[in-house]
Amino acid sequence: MISTHSLNSPLPNAHELGQRCIGAFTRVVPATLCAFYRIDAQLQAEHFSLYHMSQQMHEAYLQRYRHYDPLRPRNCVAAGRPVLSLHMGMAQQGRHETEVYQGFLQRHGVRDVVEILACNASGSPIAGLSLLRDASLGPFRPDELNTLQALQGLLEIAAQAPYSRHDERLEALTPRERQIAWLLRDGACNKTIAQQLALGLPTVKTHLINLFRKVGVNNRTELVSALFL
Repeated sequence: MISTHSLNSPLPNAHELGQRCIGAFTRVVPATLCAFYRIDAQLQAEHFSLYHMSQQMHEAYLQRYRHYDPLRPRNCVAAGRPVLSLHMGMAQQGRHETEVYQGFLQRHGVRDVVEILACNASGSPIAGLSLLRDASLGPFRPDELNTLQALQGLLEIAAQAPYSRHDERLEALTPRERQIAWLLRDGACNKTIAQQLALGLPTVKTHLINLFRKVGVNNRTELVSALFL
């Protein structure tokens, strides 16, 4: 559940901003897995915020499959569409790349994908949102694509809004450790963390032990205080 903030609350960090965007879009157009990310000057996706996507799948994507992705930022920009479906993206790349990427998606049970890009005032892409569906939800319908097109402007507003960046305390953690730390700050129990990050409970406990050791604390309360207060 995404918490609401008063007007006097501190600016959201990059992870919170991503989770808010994911929550808003998936309430209107459901998705099985999601990823919000920033786009650098070289049109490379970075600083991912994940929803129900396993770290194993995400790391496999980054290490072996992102260059086959027909919906990576560079391809979306070349297509000239702020909202691009998997079918549209695959129609613009070679057969080999398409087969490799389809194999990756199928291994993870993904049936369809839609990419939504946000640009700044000068037209340069600065953020993106990936919505992925499994067989239970099926392909994105034309009316849903139209809805996402209508909502795309809201993503641009959110992506250009001020947000706080990670300080040195969080930068010292791995991406997975940061995800767990943010969930702990929001009061999540081990079971909730496991569900949100698609991890087993023993894995969550191992991450917590490593977090406590790395930050130099003995419990969850001390960890949240050391990282966020």
